[in-house]
Amino acid sequence: MKRKFYLMSALLIGLTALFTSCSDDDDTTVEPIDNTKVVSLTTKNNVKVDQWVYFSFKNNSEVSSVDSTNFQTSLDWDIAFHSRHVRLNGGASGPGTAEALDLEAVDWDSVLTAPTVGYVKDAFVDSILFAGVGEFGPIYIGTYLNPVFETAFTYDITTYPPTYTANKNVYVIKLAEGKFVKIMMTDYYNDMGESGYITFKYKFSKEGSNEF
Repeated sequence: MKRKFYLMSALLIGLTALFTSCSDDDDTTVEPIDNTKVVSLTTKNNVKVDQWVYFSFKNNSEVSSVDSTNFQTSLDWDIAFHSRHVRLNGGASGPGTAEALDLEAVDWDSVLTAPTVGYVKDAFVDSILFAGVGEFGPIYIGTYLNPVFETAFTYDITTYPPTYTANKNVYVIKLAEGKFVKIMMTDYYNDMGESGYITFKYKFSKEGSNEF
């Protein structure tokens, strides 16, 4: 009788250990890592005409060494902002290869792969930046920018100053060496309500792939 009792006890202990082990395995499930970065620029981008704030995706930081005198020869930046406008390091704006595509108002998490065609390069656009008021009315000058982002912020000119709102479209930027970045503009104002402090989020594609 005792022998039977000991056998039953051993069996119960073994089963308990088995179920505990399975439970521990379930608890070690690795959750996917979201590498999305959120950036709130600290430099005001609309103080004077054609003043741009330059940013590097690689370093995840603003680039103070780039300005209107050297942006077309520098590879230290990827994207730049002035007022509601955006320029990329590529096309007419710089020596890089960046170009962009607007995927419009889609869910951020639903964009799992970067398209391979349809991208637009930077170009010079005439009479686009407000440069003050002259004898005969408003003065506008041209600049280098990416036309894809021209609707990234809507603006209401019935207010003074105009009110800017991010459309929160998802854009994809094609960089060199098969790299892609998906990006969304999320705000034009900082926490104190001051304009010209762009906030955006972005995410790199996986290494050697167009998948996010």
